Amino acid sequence: MALIFSDLQNHWARDCILQLAEQNIVSGYPDNRFRPEATMTRAEFAAVLTKAFPNLKPARSAIPFRDVPESHWAYKVIQFAYEREFFVGYADGTFKPDQVLSRGQAIAILANGLKLEVPKQPNEILNLYFDDANQVADYAKQAVAAATVGNLVVNYPNVRQLKPDRNATRGEVAALLCQGLKLSKAVPPQYIAGRFVILPQFDYAQSFSEGLAWVMMGDEWGVIDRTGKLLIQPQYYEHYPFREGLALVTIGGKYRFIDKTGKIVIQQPVDEAQSFVEGLARVKVGKKYGFIDKKGKFVIPPKFDGAGWFSEGLASVGIGAGYGFIDQTGKFVIQPPLGSIFAFHEGLVWTGKDGKNGFIDKTGKFTLVDLVFSDAPGQFCEGLARVSVGGKDGFVDKTGKLVIQPQFDGANDFAEGLALVSIGGKRGFIDKTGKVAIEPKFDWAESFSQGLARVNVGGVYGKGGKSGYINKMGKVIIELQFDDAASFSEGLAPVQVGNKWGYIGNPL
Repeated sequence: MALIFSDLQNHWARDCILQLAEQNIVSGYPDNRFRPEATMTRAEFAAVLTKAFPNLKPARSAIPFRDVPESHWAYKVIQFAYEREFFVGYADGTFKPDQVLSRGQAIAILANGLKLEVPKQPNEILNLYFDDANQVADYAKQAVAAATVGNLVVNYPNVRQLKPDRNATRGEVAALLCQGLKLSKAVPPQYIAGRFVILPQFDYAQSFSEGLAWVMMGDEWGVIDRTGKLLIQPQYYEHYPFREGLALVTIGGKYRFIDKTGKIVIQQPVDEAQSFVEGLARVKVGKKYGFIDKKGKFVIPPKFDGAGWFSEGLASVGIGAGYGFIDQTGKFVIQPPLGSIFAFHEGLVWTGKDGKNGFIDKTGKFTLVDLVFSDAPGQFCEGLARVSVGGKDGFVDKTGKLVIQPQFDGANDFAEGLALVSIGGKRGFIDKTGKVAIEPKFDWAESFSQGLARVNVGGVYGKGGKSGYINKMGKVIIELQFDDAASFSEGLAPVQVGNKWGYIGNPL
């Protein structure tokens, strides 16, 4: 079969065209050529669609077109394609069978006939994946966005260039059909739009923060933007996400803060540091902790034996064996000794004092006292806090009432209305009443972020097997196809294919 067409030897869509030819969906010319760079008319496309999807049921009745009489060679295939809502005619009652097909038309026609679901924000999807999204005609935007999310669109040689007004070639139409038919390994994956916003090319990749992401190339880390452009060359080992415009890195074993151009803006000599939170960064000098501002100036001198980070305007700090909470001037708002270095969340934090354990508010007043748990509770998220009793996890509300009885082998905090739980070694999700919203059937899962949750089957602790993403109904939105993955952040998620990492976009 490899020699059936003489002009496909080095063509990028060769495998796809040959698979379609084997199924008699496409054919060549008498001179033994396929002519993959030749154009295709609307009538020719209707004929190919009839062969590719012969079992699709009609969705409407055929209508006569003024320029397609019954004697026209494509009359029956045009009727077939119209009945299945691939095509619509023109306002003047014509079909224009000899009109050359554009790329935008071909994509929209196929998406409409296959009834691909239109995403909620089609313009955002187009802008996310294509540099020339503004060239998509208004009538085609929804269909092209649906085709993009459905991994139907194929762009060669630049996956970010849609070129919707350019005439579609026979090779490009073949590639669209292979995607529509879900023919395995027919189209080179680097040309499939909607699958990757940034192609897998990094040795490791981390989530986006403030429009930037850390990626590893070789043994060093650099920074890319949302298009994959390298903004800061790989040169760092220890590094942290950008927070409030700055990122913490180490250079020669010394802690430094860089801006988004890679310029060092703070090189205060410290022995330990954390990222900026609420305008201040915790640092350690010798054996004492303090806080600096974004100019590197000590706002709160290093005088504490321990310190957390600022959350909701307060930070826990240690004096001897006890802790208290200070404001951003360094003044104690809640005096030590407390037995906690947790951070405030939703106005409460778990701690202990004078033999009592419970949650305190920002005045230091205990609101929930003498609750008996196996381990310290989690923080309040969306009004509920995870607790453990007898080795099982449940949730309490802010009155201390167990609103979800301890019954799970493990549980995460609530996020976007659902909490990840573990039952019998499998992961699923519950709602705030404790009802199982998504059955525990995954070997690994992460909490919901931006409407999707990363899930894994066949792996251990998320490694190995295949990963994909589900929505809050438990429906697989992005099929389990990645060797590793992480949650969505700022509309993108890092994923691994083979031994390389890239980024996919959020279709919701």
